[in-house]
Amino acid sequence: MESLRRSAWLVAAAALVPLLLFLALQSAFSAREQRRATETAALAKSESIMLGADGEVKRHWAALTALATAGAIHRGDVPGFRARAEELRGLEGWVGAELVDQVTGRTLVSVGSGGSYPILDPTLGRPGDTPRLAGFVRGPDCPCLLLDRRAASPAGTDWTVRLIIDTRAFTALLPLSTSQYKVSALVSRDGRFIARSLDPETRFATPGSKYVRAAIASTAMHGIYRGVTLEGFENYTAFTRSPFSGLSAHVALGSATIDTKAQQFLTSIGLAALLSLLLAAVLIWFALRQVAQGRRITEHMQQAQKLEALGQLTGGIAHDFNNLLTPIVGALDFIGKNPTLDARGKRLAAGALSSAERAGKLTAQLLAFSRRQKLLIEPINIAGMLDEMSGLFHQSVGDSYRFEVLQDDDGLCALGDHNQLELALLNLTLNARDASPPGGLIRIEVSADGDPGAGTIHIAVRDEGSGMDEDTRRRAFEPFFTTKPQGSGTGLGLAQVFGMAAQSGGKVSIDSAPGRGTTVALSLRRCRGAERRAARAASDAGAAAAPLRLLVVDDDAEVRSAIARPLEEAGHIVDAVSDGPTALAAIGQRAFDLVLVDFAMPGMDGAEIIRRAGDIRAGVRFLIVTGYSDSDAIALAAPDTPILKKPFDSDSLVALVGELTRS
Repeated sequence: MESLRRSAWLVAAAALVPLLLFLALQSAFSAREQRRATETAALAKSESIMLGADGEVKRHWAALTALATAGAIHRGDVPGFRARAEELRGLEGWVGAELVDQVTGRTLVSVGSGGSYPILDPTLGRPGDTPRLAGFVRGPDCPCLLLDRRAASPAGTDWTVRLIIDTRAFTALLPLSTSQYKVSALVSRDGRFIARSLDPETRFATPGSKYVRAAIASTAMHGIYRGVTLEGFENYTAFTRSPFSGLSAHVALGSATIDTKAQQFLTSIGLAALLSLLLAAVLIWFALRQVAQGRRITEHMQQAQKLEALGQLTGGIAHDFNNLLTPIVGALDFIGKNPTLDARGKRLAAGALSSAERAGKLTAQLLAFSRRQKLLIEPINIAGMLDEMSGLFHQSVGDSYRFEVLQDDDGLCALGDHNQLELALLNLTLNARDASPPGGLIRIEVSADGDPGAGTIHIAVRDEGSGMDEDTRRRAFEPFFTTKPQGSGTGLGLAQVFGMAAQSGGKVSIDSAPGRGTTVALSLRRCRGAERRAARAASDAGAAAAPLRLLVVDDDAEVRSAIARPLEEAGHIVDAVSDGPTALAAIGQRAFDLVLVDFAMPGMDGAEIIRRAGDIRAGVRFLIVTGYSDSDAIALAAPDTPILKKPFDSDSLVALVGELTRS
């Protein structure tokens, strides 16, 4: 009987000890993972704030760049600069602007509230061509920031263009003070508060705590530090620094949020140590495996959320960016075609136009990553495309490198967007060149598997460069991530390749290791037969046999002018209006051969104009001219309506108008 009771106790102990050990370990690791999850969430929050702040800085920097590169600056036309600055006063958050002579310090122009705001603690040094927070500005209406940029007059005198912006948009990015997030702030390069969730008015432009300044002084781009807030409570703070603007976002957690988890972890580990003599190895192995799996899932989810947030950001700024580029491209195109312009002027105009077109390609890369721009999926003759790009490849690679193309079959055909695939291959080739030593071999290999219509086309770009370590390879497709020196790369090349492949129904992979070079492989669906893309129509093909009566509808005066001018020069009669009601009234008064309408406009958008026009006059034909990024939304709102994407050159516009009116 005693033996049976002892055996029962042994069986119970054998079952209970592993269970207690498992519970203790699981509690310990759960507490640790909860702490990590809390820290990860705080870091994600600081990254989200920093992304929003960078978006605001980029938006204002675009306006400042437009002012600093305006034609009035190059002509030394001070009144013209004032007029241009007045046109931009409607931008959200725009408070004032100034034009200052860097040599004399004299203010040449003051627009808005700029002249009456004293500058507090400006950054030393002269402005350049990159975003710079020059100082803090305080006035009766808002706490503001001062951005400046260098601009050169015709006489060679350096001028400074200053833009004063409201910081309340930055404050709106910060979470409200809660038991979880005690206080959050946006801080300048030198450790001064730009925005703060607690006492923002008083703390504006004042130095942060020594803990905040120590984090900024470190070389880390993000992390967690412990300290004490200016209000006196202890905390753990997650921070993220922006390589673009130099600003940093700080989100403070109460100390108990982290310390309680740490105490739970230590207590559970102590209990687990007492029980670890029995079946410890097996149970620890099992718990560690579970923790590792949970961590991988958490990291994948965090990465997916970050990529989604970046996609929304890039798609959101595309409309304003394309609207800014449209009049720039149109004006430079017009200037370059002026027969009275001398050779030097034409070279300058051509160079500026090339830069504007590169900016348009950058927007295309952003849209391809954000997956909000609908691609034109069609059969692509791979051999024909590579032949057409041969000169561009060799010009981009240069004579210092060896370059070759290997193909299994000249008749291979893939399904994809021709322009985006060209851009992807050019990006991969340039990356291979930058990673390779002089004399290195860069090779494009094309192969196929499976039958036409059901197989896959593989396009691999190989180099003999330095290769990537595991962390770099894992982050390679992140937008804005680059290993190139600052100013040498946008970090969008591989992001564009990833977006293009995903939207085309294919995939992309990287095979690389330090010292072994890199191979980036694109896999696309194989089509049933090779179809070469038709050559684009000649630039004069869009001219109509007789003058057309056209109506241009756009809320931006510069964009209206950029659209109307080349059409009028082509001999057409053009009416231009700024809003939907005026456009509908014009359609009711006379018949137009074609109405060119913007999609995203305040009040009545382009889709509503198209719907209402049918009730006023039957048979009205429309062309949507837009920089709006969401192609699916346009197709849903205005089906079967042709679209011309901003920015564009005058030849493309005139040709498309001629084609649509002849059909």
